[in-house]
Amino acid sequence: MSSTGGGVAHTQKVYISPVTSAGGPVAGYRVTSRASDAGCESGSEAIGEGYRCSAGNYLYDPCWPVKAAKPTVLCLNDPWLHTVEELRLNSALPAIPREDGGSIEPWGVQLANGNRCELAQGAHNVFDGTVLDYYCTSGLALLRGLNHTGATWTARSVVDRHGKMADGPTEKIAIAWYGSPARFR
Repeated sequence: MSSTGGGVAHTQKVYISPVTSAGGPVAGYRVTSRASDAGCESGSEAIGEGYRCSAGNYLYDPCWPVKAAKPTVLCLNDPWLHTVEELRLNSALPAIPREDGGSIEPWGVQLANGNRCELAQGAHNVFDGTVLDYYCTSGLALLRGLNHTGATWTARSVVDRHGKMADGPTEKIAIAWYGSPARFR
């Protein structure tokens, strides 16, 4: 089976951060909500070298530190959005350990057909012994182990057929979004 999406010459890698290397907000991102009394821990499930934060009953991941009078982070829900949440923290941010150079999967991908998929956080479902790592806007899911060997990456997919998961088409990946490390100089 193959994807119904159009041809993709190569998978484009895009690195995202709503914060500049100097610690200021990147132009083009808009703050849509603010919260205080937040707390953060180092190590984002979405991007690795970032923060996972909480405020009230909500989790925010990934988040990037902003230079401000009080510890503050900007959090981005989806890599393709340009809206962020601003959290003011109760205490200083912990240091983020540097990744060991191991491979980190993209935070999100866009398939050749335009469908967008985001890396799952927390517990994961399993299909036929393989973990579902990405959930897509169309209800499709992508299995762990994106194929990076060619110029155009591919992924095995799973579809819901009458309430049961079944093998889906091999999907071509047009864009792979990564979060830039949450550090400023």
